[in-house]
Amino acid sequence: MRPPLTLLAAAFLAVFPEPAAAHAPNPLDPASAVERAIGPGEVYEASLRLRRGESADIVALQQGIDLVVDLFAPDGALLQSVDSPNGRNGDEPVAILAAADGDYRLLIRPIAANEPRGRFTLRVAELRDRAATERLAAERRRARAEASDWLRPRSAPLPVTGILPDDLPLAPFDALAGEALVVGLGEATHGSRELNDLRLSLVRRLVERHGFRLIALEDSASRWRDLAAYVAGEAAAPPAGAELEWGWIGRRARHSLLLWARRWNLAHPGDRIAIVGVDPQDSGPARERFASFLERAYGAEVAASWAPAAAELAAADEQTWVFGNSDVSAPVRRLVLEAYARVQGDSPLLAQRFGEAATSDAVATARELLQFADFNGGVVAPARSRDWYMAVNLLAATGSSASPPKAIYWAHNAHVSTAATGWGPTGAVLRQALGCGYRAVASTFGEGAFVAQRAGDAENRLLVAALPAGEEETIESVVAGTGPGARLAAWPCEAAAGPAPWLREPRPLRWIGGLYAPDTPPAGSYRPYRLTEAFDAIAYLPAVAAEDVPPDRPAVPARPRPQPPSGE
Repeated sequence: MRPPLTLLAAAFLAVFPEPAAAHAPNPLDPASAVERAIGPGEVYEASLRLRRGESADIVALQQGIDLVVDLFAPDGALLQSVDSPNGRNGDEPVAILAAADGDYRLLIRPIAANEPRGRFTLRVAELRDRAATERLAAERRRARAEASDWLRPRSAPLPVTGILPDDLPLAPFDALAGEALVVGLGEATHGSRELNDLRLSLVRRLVERHGFRLIALEDSASRWRDLAAYVAGEAAAPPAGAELEWGWIGRRARHSLLLWARRWNLAHPGDRIAIVGVDPQDSGPARERFASFLERAYGAEVAASWAPAAAELAAADEQTWVFGNSDVSAPVRRLVLEAYARVQGDSPLLAQRFGEAATSDAVATARELLQFADFNGGVVAPARSRDWYMAVNLLAATGSSASPPKAIYWAHNAHVSTAATGWGPTGAVLRQALGCGYRAVASTFGEGAFVAQRAGDAENRLLVAALPAGEEETIESVVAGTGPGARLAAWPCEAAAGPAPWLREPRPLRWIGGLYAPDTPPAGSYRPYRLTEAFDAIAYLPAVAAEDVPPDRPAVPARPRPQPPSGE
């Protein structure tokens, strides 16, 4: 399945359910299952009556359609929005612990308007009275304690600030780094200060102690290519038009990383670090250069035929700033593919006419535009996802030598994860390519604040939101149980069969995307992960603070989706 604009954009759909239908919900029968067809714009409502202290496990089996299951309390409050990372096929499990007597309502809906029509089966997997629920709670406490016990000898303390002293012992992480070719460093939010400081510290440790020399960011490939000579210390200033700060996601940390890498390169001219963006979005400056190159290489007629496609790409790419509609039409996707093939195929001759640097830049830009058009161009075989292309670009940046540089992949937890889905993620693609040469490190927190874009806001404003401490049945609570304060735990690659059973089942892990609604219930800030399957390490900070809100957030008008001709 092709994901929306980014994995993070799915968060908007997860916390903004469709309006409830006017009819009464269908009561669930614990003895029988419901089998239904469902398609875009449709919802199915069901309810289960429970008394306080009772509990139930409900499963919606997806068949050919990606669904979200919203759970509402008897008073109408949204308790959960469940969307497991399993694409269009598989279970969406919903656990209900009744805090009050009444009807608990479930609303089943497609995750997006472009989902195909499919089916689902809804059933009550287990229904427990109060005594059975109490026994289950005791069993879960024992299971969580067993999981903490397994992680404890594999963990080490961290400073609660996330800033690591140079002499800090961190044996679990150092062992992982010593075995890896690529290390993914994740984050639970895009806008929490301590998570960014921890990642900056881990990057420094990987460079200084373990010889990593390539830093690949979930960020604009074009912008970082423009800054390559400046970061390397080969240029005294960035090129005209290039920026050192842009966007809001990770701005402070990204700028700190850039300046630190430049200082390193000036001090170590024979042992440089490279920073590359691997995301083929936000390519405005390079797109303009590509149009100019086409006119120089092929003439005004070709440039004129390219202009409408360039305009559509620009309109789509602008939406990446605000998680908007970045759809690319099939004709433009085909034209971009032809342009890339032409420039790539002609590159030996073009290099003689315009030089290696200009030709290489044109080929790289055409490749980024093709990638962008491909993953935004709908389900057209053999289209690839954004995560697939980030993996491709990272591996391309390591080069083809027998001894490629060891690399760091800096992205959201959702992207660094090795848990395979229909669209990736990047970490799963890298695990398939590199085996245990790729290691994924998640980072998360107990309570605190973050910056995000206000979901559904026409002015694209940013907000600072805060979350209370999580519930007991979360990955955060188990990692916190390994010791006081902040902790980092790591385990052997492909250890999924060895850990405590609790760690091998889907458990809630903090997951806050770039879009966030202020009225999101606390349960909406989680996604289920099998910890030891999806990651090779996890860093936990008890509390985090929000990054500063940049003052220059652009207000990008919404881009409507094209309407099909009448009769279709």
